[in-house]
Amino acid sequence: MKTIAIIGGGFAGLVAAIGAARELDELGVGCSEVKVTLINRDPFTSIRVRNYERDLNEVRVPLDDVLEPAGVERVGGKSAR
Repeated sequence: MKTIAIIGGGFAGLVAAIGAARELDELGVGCSEVKVTLINRDPFTSIRVRNYERDLNEVRVPLDDVLEPAGVERVGGKSAR
């Protein structure tokens, strides 16, 4: 099985993961042939770029709520630095 790995669950990573899953679906490529995986440090993404605010709980969206319906796997991970 092949894997498309997207690193980073920000806006660009989220759009890339959903877009890849959608394109594979439109091409008739099943998840048994190609898996789309998003790797992100946190299990959420922010819905706006105002990350300088103290409390971000209201602007965070659980990634699994968005990715699972599209057939995208989320893996937690971060840089070894």
